[in-house]
Amino acid sequence: MALVSDKNWSEGVYMALGKLGEYRVVSSTREAADILLYRWPVDSGDAYTTALLVCQNVMEGTLPPDEAKHAFILAAEEAGIFVVENLPRHMTLILPDPGAKKTDMKFYPKKRGQRIYRSR
Repeated sequence: MALVSDKNWSEGVYMALGKLGEYRVVSSTREAADILLYRWPVDSGDAYTTALLVCQNVMEGTLPPDEAKHAFILAAEEAGIFVVENLPRHMTLILPDPGAKKTDMKFYPKKRGQRIYRSR
């Protein structure tokens, strides 16, 4: 459940983090800060340091939440992590089953005429 204190973004970003082909949606400043601190592949770089500071300022209420989103995207690009703001039109998103231990998602090419997301 998302809380107001999570500082939710206007829209989430899709990112690869972990195994090849597995993606997750990051939609709040708190979630981005947790990923930067505990799951990020590198712990240096200008964009990484800036993203941590921006997340802290957003959590303190001195910056709007979407500033953290922008800083997070720049840090991902610096670290060589695939990140995209919009789901590619030619791909479909496979969601995990409700109650599954893993929350990662996968993208697959759409089949002709497929228009909706489907769960696995």
